[in-house]
Amino acid sequence: MANIAVICDREFFEPFDQRVYKEVCTMKRAGHNIEIITPHKSTKEKEFEGTKVHCVSTNGMFGSVALKLIKKALKKNYDLFYCHELDPLIYSILLKGITKKPVIWDCHEYLVPMKFELQGKIASTITEFAISICAPRVNHIITVDNRLARTLSKFGNVTVIPNYPSLSDFDITLKKDEHNEIVALYVGSLTERRGIKVILKSVKKVREKYNLKLRIAGDFYDKELKIWAKTYDKENNLDVDWLGWVDYRELAPVIRDADFGLFMNQPGPRYLKGLPTKIFEYMIMGLPVVSATGPLLETLINKYNIGLTVDSTNIDSIAKGIEKMAQRKDLKEMGKRGNKIVKESYCWEAKEEKLLRIIEKLTN
Repeated sequence: MANIAVICDREFFEPFDQRVYKEVCTMKRAGHNIEIITPHKSTKEKEFEGTKVHCVSTNGMFGSVALKLIKKALKKNYDLFYCHELDPLIYSILLKGITKKPVIWDCHEYLVPMKFELQGKIASTITEFAISICAPRVNHIITVDNRLARTLSKFGNVTVIPNYPSLSDFDITLKKDEHNEIVALYVGSLTERRGIKVILKSVKKVREKYNLKLRIAGDFYDKELKIWAKTYDKENNLDVDWLGWVDYRELAPVIRDADFGLFMNQPGPRYLKGLPTKIFEYMIMGLPVVSATGPLLETLINKYNIGLTVDSTNIDSIAKGIEKMAQRKDLKEMGKRGNKIVKESYCWEAKEEKLLRIIEKLTN
């Protein structure tokens, strides 16, 4: 079995990186020896579910984190480097050049449009250039959907492994707490692009007619947006249940206690084109969904009758969708259909064998 270094682009522990976690669990079950190398608030070694995690402090001057991560990766004789996202892709050129060991690059974000959205044209241009130089030099590329795979296929071999939830992490037998109000749940990062403003404004309208509770499992990156959201909640008596970041492994009971899930990403180059992970996390725990409109989302939701889609840019449309869902008497039946579909086709266990075949090919 292979000794594999999994190198993270961002902090592994908080917010918890569930894709890295699922991949590591798959590799370990297959008998591989895994060590995680991750940026962290301090430099230390931790033991996590039997896996050694090398934490590297993010303090220091520009470039110091990269140097520390590279040094840590070179300290041991790994058989394979498994690199997540942009920065580890860049490190992999040096790691492969020195060790002559194979590299897998796992790209699960639309990095160029993401950089443009968050940091502007210069950052996106640099990112595009870095990918064009580094990606052709890795041994295999793994990504999350067919659209991103088509973009990356010009650089080499690409395999799609969607970021589906793992059945072992979501216990459908969990009992639901009894409550009088209708509970709408949002799970994920809290940004304008992901719809936090329109969600709050829509809930304000709905609460004028219905006893609706909004529960949010996630947190902000933007301090000003956080201040706005908490102020808006307080001024309009929304009584939002702010849970903060919830560990992926502890999400199941949080989702189970809601009546339906919300997904309100705004239109953009990297949104609404594919099928987001959180939709399947709702479905696996038996929640119907009120979702933004997107080609694949509409097809999935309408085909199996597991919720409804709305115009995520329009507060009235979202509010009407939430009201319709709150009035439905068949939420449990819709949720059961969603759970059945995920177990059959949209779970991690249905796709993980692809990952193991790639690793076996590169390390034998």
